[in-house]
Amino acid sequence: MKHSIGVDIGSTKISFVLLEEKRVILSQKILTPKNKKEIIKSIKENIDKLRKDIPKQKIEGVGIGVAGPLDEERSIVLNPPNLKSLTNCPLAKIIGKNLGLKTKMENDAKCFTLAEAIIGEGKRYDTVLGLTLGSGIGGGLVFKNANGKWQIWKGVFGGAGEVGHMTIKFDGAKCTCGSIGCFENYASEKFFDISPIELEKRAKKGEKYAKTSYQEFGRNLGIGLANLINILDPEIIVIGGGIAKAWPLFLNATRNEIKKRVLSLHSKKSVKIKVSKLGDLAGAIGAALLLENYD
Repeated sequence: MKHSIGVDIGSTKISFVLLEEKRVILSQKILTPKNKKEIIKSIKENIDKLRKDIPKQKIEGVGIGVAGPLDEERSIVLNPPNLKSLTNCPLAKIIGKNLGLKTKMENDAKCFTLAEAIIGEGKRYDTVLGLTLGSGIGGGLVFKNANGKWQIWKGVFGGAGEVGHMTIKFDGAKCTCGSIGCFENYASEKFFDISPIELEKRAKKGEKYAKTSYQEFGRNLGIGLANLINILDPEIIVIGGGIAKAWPLFLNATRNEIKKRVLSLHSKKSVKIKVSKLGDLAGAIGAALLLENYD
């Protein structure tokens, strides 16, 4: 049986999975350490725990999902706005050398999208756009190529998918990336003045301010999604990340904004918008799937 290990490095937590033929048999999560040295140490220790009962020759390797942008040719994490401790870090090479295993690295949101395309909400479609809503916004586009195989759209220089830094308000707030009015300022955790989890609880209790905040959030998300639909025209958009769990609170506002702003009548009518089927482990699952060469 084939085994592969996936690691999804987020700004607040790191998720790990051990796959056996695309099936999760073990998983675990830890809080993300504050510095590069501790991140690398924690990744190695937790991978060792996952693989302790699996002979090394039966492990295909390790896939790592991490916030971009990345230099894919040199396997370097460049300048992730929400994970600055890994700036200019050759992470895949370090992990691979430490573990003695083949190691591949990809943008975390692309890993999320790959997982949803292959075994999640997108598996019945040919073109899947994925968005992760958390401390920022990540994006990925996965499609079936002429040979019927799944492929990640990377762009010419590997930077495709940074949808969180699409400008939706030209005179808006400054983003951690240094730009102004980025999508993720208005449709991620950065939009809320208190914890989204706490706000969700208040909204479900009927608190007017909380409900209004989620409605405005939904409109902002709809504006960004409409732009992406007009440009990319996907069959389905899969939404993940912690905020996606509150989807019922902003679903209608998002869909109404899309209806107002998408040009193609066919796209407006037919594009599907779904919440992740794989939940918190989707990114790590997609990272493990990188070992099957979907790139």
